[in-house]
Amino acid sequence: MLAALLSIAVAVVLAVAIDEGLGVASAATKMGRALWAEDAGDQAKFALGGGLDSGDGDAAVPLAGEQTGIEAVPSWFEEELFALGGAKSVRVSGEGGVVGFSCAHSAESEFSRIEDELARKGWVESETGIEGCSVFVKEGGVCLWAMVSCVPVGEGASVVVQCAISEE
Repeated sequence: MLAALLSIAVAVVLAVAIDEGLGVASAATKMGRALWAEDAGDQAKFALGGGLDSGDGDAAVPLAGEQTGIEAVPSWFEEELFALGGAKSVRVSGEGGVVGFSCAHSAESEFSRIEDELARKGWVESETGIEGCSVFVKEGGVCLWAMVSCVPVGEGASVVVQCAISEE
């Protein structure tokens, strides 16, 4: 599962690097849609081809349960993970399993901020070997596992957080 998620993350990073005209919101949207697409073929189309039957990637078929705006972020997110101060173009899939947003900070500084806040809250980091992308784990709470990816886009960054939510 982790290998598949990392493969998708790498594909999105490459797609962003290749397409300099891609907006910050589109990068977060593509990552979230790629992770929640129904099958591997759709995932590849979302990550690399701009979505199903879509010319620009941001007008792709919305996923079931996808919500937009900071108010769509689950109430437990900031308490358990990190504050979303300054987040723009927020998109949330499902019950918070994927949260994507853009910010004006560099990918490096945003990742460092998130990494520090997670460490203060007891999360243990496992590096993935991809710059700006790590997996964090902890015991207890609503969210038990989170993969955080910060990708530079223009002068800002696109951040995608995928969470494993406790079933209890």
